[in-house]
Amino acid sequence: MEILFEDAYIVVAIKPRGVLSESHEREENMPALLGGGVYPVHRLDRTVGGVMVYAKTREAAAKLSTAIQQNKLEKEYTAIVSGVPVPAAGELRDHLFKDSAKNKSFVVTNARKGAKEAVLFYETANTCPYGESALTRVKIRLQTGRSHQIRVQFSSRGWPLAGDGKYGSRVKAPYPALYATGLCFPHPKNGKSMRFSAPVPGDFPWDLFGTSQYEIERKYLIEYPDVTVLAAAEGVRVKRIEQTYLLAAEGETHRVRKMTENGNTYYVETRKRRINDLRATEEERTVTEAEYAALLTRADPERHAVCKTRYAIPYKGRVVEVDLYDFWQDRASAEVELASETEVVELPPYLHVIRDVTADKRYKNVNLARELPKD
Repeated sequence: MEILFEDAYIVVAIKPRGVLSESHEREENMPALLGGGVYPVHRLDRTVGGVMVYAKTREAAAKLSTAIQQNKLEKEYTAIVSGVPVPAAGELRDHLFKDSAKNKSFVVTNARKGAKEAVLFYETANTCPYGESALTRVKIRLQTGRSHQIRVQFSSRGWPLAGDGKYGSRVKAPYPALYATGLCFPHPKNGKSMRFSAPVPGDFPWDLFGTSQYEIERKYLIEYPDVTVLAAAEGVRVKRIEQTYLLAAEGETHRVRKMTENGNTYYVETRKRRINDLRATEEERTVTEAEYAALLTRADPERHAVCKTRYAIPYKGRVVEVDLYDFWQDRASAEVELASETEVVELPPYLHVIRDVTADKRYKNVNLARELPKD
């Protein structure tokens, strides 16, 4: 379990799959893992992992409960479903009836006692061939929070979640392929909008769609370096990168890269969601040239392609990525991925730092693609 944020009023953490989200005397549960003294305000099925918020005071619990009633607590999920949903994006609206004896929900065509309306919005991300059919990764935003809502709504349309035998899946997996990847809510004390994300698991079937991980990175603006020194660095890898940003959901960046190294060209798709200045969730996969061309049709018209040459230099156990942008001749950037947010960074002595721009949003690549800082 990882704690993403904690103060006197709330704690935000990632619930592992297989752990109960509410207190239980005899089984592993989140309140106990958090040390007790917390108040659940929403829940996840035992088999579903991901980001959750708990209140630390009764007053905070009441405020968060009110936010939920007013639809101000936004929950985002990622799922892998069998088949290919059509249309590629849309709304699912049903009436669901829960059979408590079977612990199973059903879509009912006619309103009946105990049935509740269930609404969600979805968007397909990408599809992967699997057996004689396909699996599709889907982004989901809940409008209501009914028991097993996502699982039963997709299953009722012939798109059961991979690994969800309870609702008709024939794909064997450790858990149903559903993960709570995003949570946004107003802070119960000051009303500030809080947004948190979690990367999807790395086991089957998630691994079919590329890697998913946290990226902890520090970025520096540096003086334009001596290219001959960079090229002579031990173990250096030189890549030519053409980076295009695509239209993306709020709070997310979506990009594709054409990468050329040693005369070989390959293509990479990346989705990021920022958690704080240093940390982001990142999902990345290699795509074919045809997929790359198709993705380019969704390019963000407000951002131009960013072209740069990258020197990836091993240095004292880390890789320092020095980017020489086509639009700068007097400066460049250096980025280092870290193991933790508190790790001290040491750069090679031939790189001269102008300043740390990790927290300066103007120097995020997605913003450089729209406008260059004027300083």
